[in-house]
Amino acid sequence: DGTIMVLGSPFQRNLLPGVTHDEAMDYAAQVIRAAMPVLEDCCVTLALEPLGPKEGDFLNTAELGIQLAEMVNSPNCRLHLDVKAMSTESKPIPDIIRDSRDWIAHFHANDPNLLGPGMGEVAYEPIFGALKEIAYDGWVSVEVFDYSPGAETICTESLRYMREIEAALA
Repeated sequence: DGTIMVLGSPFQRNLLPGVTHDEAMDYAAQVIRAAMPVLEDCCVTLALEPLGPKEGDFLNTAELGIQLAEMVNSPNCRLHLDVKAMSTESKPIPDIIRDSRDWIAHFHANDPNLLGPGMGEVAYEPIFGALKEIAYDGWVSVEVFDYSPGAETICTESLRYMREIEAALA
């Protein structure tokens, strides 16, 4: 519906030489905080997307995403969770979801193999179970980077798999 803007930007947000992680968090908070009045006036939520270490060296965990959102201190600065990225964290994905419950604005269903849900090794039952447990009612979008099975196959199989899990959790 156009009210959520995801800030992912892999590689464009790497730490600059000589800048510590804490300094980068402060700089990011300042820049994002400056943009928030416009986003708030337009009823747009900025969803910070933590990404895995293969995509960059800044904001690599949901916990850091929440920390940055807290530093920005706006009700319109929230968190975007991505299954592929969460797969790189040491904490189980359902626990990350539960710990982020008050911050999630958007959610990517994908797999570390770059395909959609149900097309890789990630078990989605506990993930969707955690989303249900926290009463998440926002968007879950499928994000893929390997289109070799074909767009229609990816869409059809991902949707079938997610509906199957939804029915099992009902």
